[in-house]
Amino acid sequence: MQLDAILEVAIGLVVTWLIISMATSQFQEAIIEIINLRSSFMEARLQEMFKDPTLVTQFYKHPLIESLAAKTIWGTKRRPSQIPNQIFAKAAVDVFLNAGHGVNDIPAGTMSLEVMNQSIQESLKFKNNKNQVFARTLKYLIPKMDEGTAAVETKLSEYRENVETWFDTTMAQATVLYRKYAALIALGIGFVIALIFNVDSIAVINHLWRDPTLRQAIVAQAGNINPEESFSVTAIQDKLSALSLPVGWNDSATPTTLDGWTLKFIGILLTGSAASLGAPFWFDMLNKMLGLKSGKDTKKE
Repeated sequence: MQLDAILEVAIGLVVTWLIISMATSQFQEAIIEIINLRSSFMEARLQEMFKDPTLVTQFYKHPLIESLAAKTIWGTKRRPSQIPNQIFAKAAVDVFLNAGHGVNDIPAGTMSLEVMNQSIQESLKFKNNKNQVFARTLKYLIPKMDEGTAAVETKLSEYRENVETWFDTTMAQATVLYRKYAALIALGIGFVIALIFNVDSIAVINHLWRDPTLRQAIVAQAGNINPEESFSVTAIQDKLSALSLPVGWNDSATPTTLDGWTLKFIGILLTGSAASLGAPFWFDMLNKMLGLKSGKDTKKE
């Protein structure tokens, strides 16, 4: 009986966190889109890779990259937030081989072996003068061009593969960092939502533990949650009210002592922290708990 009660309390708490997480995720996506975080993050990574603002500007002016730019609601173009590996490699190779010249004076795919060799030497010389750190990186990326090599496309393909690998490695590291930034944004949003609606995890746990009927009602509703549902401020309030949990600010929910406020802050912070894990995490957790609950009920019968 005690284990059943604990499981029901856990399900009720996860349902609460899932609702806050779903709202948080939608507000997070909107804020990330408004501040253009993905595009800014991509540009910052390219600055780190190229070590030269001029090369970054040339890269973004490449036709393949410009075609990925999206328009904002104001009609202005926004730099792409995602670049496929192969497109990055093709554009980057063109930019590297035309360093010191106009953007894409000679597309790499049209170069002969002799022209490519000459462009590489000029590019390395130019970058050594302008950017010695990036010049050393470039030497590792460029395959050896022997005069006896007849297959230009083979060497060009090798060059692009090296650039793709470089891009993959950098973006893998950048993705980890981006997720940390996104998680911090989600934590802030989740905390604000929890504060506005007074979703105190500690108070929710205490209330669920004392009310078996409410626990069972929430468990019965848990399987009907739609993870794709859109949320507005009103929808958050309606969803939380439908659970009959102690949320929202009123005289009885407002602490009167320092200890009470401290406990309240911890409970709200816990809710915000849970929301930062994302709706998919809590939806998966809820399904596992409901499966466990269903299994227990079947055994009883």
